[in-house]
Amino acid sequence: MKKLIMLESDYKHLTYLQFAYKKYLGVIVVIEKPSCSIETAVELIKSGKAAPIEMIENFYAHISKTEPNIKAFAHLRSKNEVIEEVISKTKVVDSAQPLLGIPYAVKDNIHVESIPMEAGSKVLKGYISDKNATIIEKLNQVGAILIGKTTMAEFASGGGAPETKNPWNFSHTPGGSSTGSAAALSADMLMFSIGTQTSGSVIRPAAYNGLTALKPTFGQISKSGIIPASWSVDCVGIFTKYVRDLKYVYNEIAGFDSKDPYTYPYRNKFLHLSNGDISQKFNIGVITDDYFIATDEVMDAFHQIVKLLKNQGHLLTEIAMPNSFEQANIAHGIVVDSETASYHASYFSEKKELFSPELRFDIEQGLSYSAADYLKAQEIRWQYKCEFKKLFNSVDLLITPATTETAPGGLEYTGSPKFNKPFSNAGLPVLTMPIAYSDKTGLPIGIQLIANYDCEQLLIDLGEKLQKVLSF
Repeated sequence: MKKLIMLESDYKHLTYLQFAYKKYLGVIVVIEKPSCSIETAVELIKSGKAAPIEMIENFYAHISKTEPNIKAFAHLRSKNEVIEEVISKTKVVDSAQPLLGIPYAVKDNIHVESIPMEAGSKVLKGYISDKNATIIEKLNQVGAILIGKTTMAEFASGGGAPETKNPWNFSHTPGGSSTGSAAALSADMLMFSIGTQTSGSVIRPAAYNGLTALKPTFGQISKSGIIPASWSVDCVGIFTKYVRDLKYVYNEIAGFDSKDPYTYPYRNKFLHLSNGDISQKFNIGVITDDYFIATDEVMDAFHQIVKLLKNQGHLLTEIAMPNSFEQANIAHGIVVDSETASYHASYFSEKKELFSPELRFDIEQGLSYSAADYLKAQEIRWQYKCEFKKLFNSVDLLITPATTETAPGGLEYTGSPKFNKPFSNAGLPVLTMPIAYSDKTGLPIGIQLIANYDCEQLLIDLGEKLQKVLSF
């Protein structure tokens, strides 16, 4: 158990989880933080040193204290219901349950049978899912325990930000659109969570909340049973505390699904842990485009990491984005708005008043594009992807700041996906991890590492090395 010490006057603004503040605040209140990696928990359960039921009960005790302040859940399952599920799963002695007893949550645009799903909208108010998404079926099979559904921006778009607070500072946003998935994990109410990303909806909230997250190559994880924002761009993403933990979740949910035409049988490669092989060196492209200039404190932290990587013997190469970058950014907007409009067309004609002004604007914009506009935008995106493949002939990985700034103040604006959108648009795999704290606010600062298609393993290898050195 780790302890945090803070001023009583500041306690009402914070949660039980904030390490950063101990270097700013004095000594009055001592609070325990029940944090544990998935890797450790799996080993404890396998060895019989920890009981899944006891672990779930401890999480619920923590949730009862934390959730009223954070408001990360759109729907929280009752403890008794979850305990019954744990008992049922622990009766089956099966080595094929590698995540037995591990609690998690999913974004509220993911179908879970017999559980409400409103996707942050008024349109779906009161809707109860009648099926499981493929990733829910897969996680059920390996023994993971769903705690609940998490809050999100309306239909994973830019409108309808929830009231969820950033656990690092209640007056700041946790980001979006996978808002609650990031906040719930940052607040230690579970051990991993699932979100979706169209522009920056996994990487951005992970960075704002001091988390590790992986947005894999487009098509690596099935989207069957998930409400789309843009079916040709959307990716499922994984939030964890540690880079090593991503392997435990990714390996169970990635892979071909006949229900999702964007998944392919030959693409999935299981992740493994390198165990800190210090001899492995990378050629890392540092993107020099002015597009990736952030606030001074974010850039200072970023340059410190670049310096650290260079000192570790990695080759750092200045590199520019593909020539079609600007056009591709415009094409991304056309494709996303068009596909959003197409999905919501029937509801929109009948219940327009139930959509937020922001989403109404996006849908109307999407409806204004012609088929020729849409197809041309997809053609530009294809060219953009091909240029990225050529770019990765000269480097192993790319690195940029994860966000333009630390989590903005207030809850209505969930921050900018500017630095994330170019790589979501290309369908490339991206990993983010925390690297520092803001001296001004104590809020986390993150970087993002970008790899070539189907090269998630490189992200894990370098991310794990960095995380061990940084000891964030």
